[in-house]
Amino acid sequence: MSNYQQESPEVTARFVNSNFVRKIEEGRVKEAEVESSAFIREKLRQEAAVREIIVPVGISEDEIDRDENTDQPKKIIDKEPDSTATFCQFQGTGQRTWFYGPRYSIFFGKVESQRFTKSKFELMTYTSDIRKILSDNSVKDMADEEDRAFYNLVTDIIALNPAVQRTSGPFQSSTFKGSGQSMLRRRRPIGKMLMTKSRFMDAIDLPATTVGSDVAKRHFDEGIEATQKLWGYPCVTTIKADIYDDDRAYMFAPQAPNNFLGNFYLLQDATLFIKQEADIIEFWSYEALGLGIGNALSIQEILFT
Repeated sequence: MSNYQQESPEVTARFVNSNFVRKIEEGRVKEAEVESSAFIREKLRQEAAVREIIVPVGISEDEIDRDENTDQPKKIIDKEPDSTATFCQFQGTGQRTWFYGPRYSIFFGKVESQRFTKSKFELMTYTSDIRKILSDNSVKDMADEEDRAFYNLVTDIIALNPAVQRTSGPFQSSTFKGSGQSMLRRRRPIGKMLMTKSRFMDAIDLPATTVGSDVAKRHFDEGIEATQKLWGYPCVTTIKADIYDDDRAYMFAPQAPNNFLGNFYLLQDATLFIKQEADIIEFWSYEALGLGIGNALSIQEILFT
């Protein structure tokens, strides 16, 4: 359920815009920022596919670490130490090991939208809600940057080990089965899949003999949107074929309840900043985040041929 305020049908967009400007004029900039930011955060979480694979967690300034060579903030994450067991006689003992805990670091960066400048007098003439304009123009761009960073990270990981972490084949059960088997052979559980929505629509062509009569009938009557799983796996789809390769899908280990994948931290979630000089109002959105994959073998790429 969305928690941002919604205007009644009787309130015009011009009134909303005038009210937006008036709050800035009266020094209530923080109030204007909070109202718009609540709207922005909701849209951002809906449209960044990476946030459905790795759920972002807010982090405070006292939880971050500083890089030893720079002032760059980072978060040091402890990984689970490896261990083994040994069968021995009653007089024997298990292998003695001096253990150590491996770690990895997540560095933080900033995503910032385009900066919008407008005269307050021109702003009042808009016949559409200015907050929706902010959402459409800046927030979707920021979500794209999150997905672009995630896609580049995943493809770099696969490129280091393609012989093991890539499964090739047509869009059919044997290909998805092979991908899942590769994950399980590495003793990684299967969480979610990610692919473009256009590729996901290939499921419409799957025959009833493969997916079952009930699924085929549902695809015919209700469309592919009625399906949230594919071959039993939860599937995250995205329309961003300009970011995610249409010929590839990805299988990820789950992040919860046990984290087999990585971490996504928000040092600051999407925030609208507003400033005014005379009649000129300038506003933009920004966020500070860190994203890292701590278990590189918990990803399997599917290359459709």
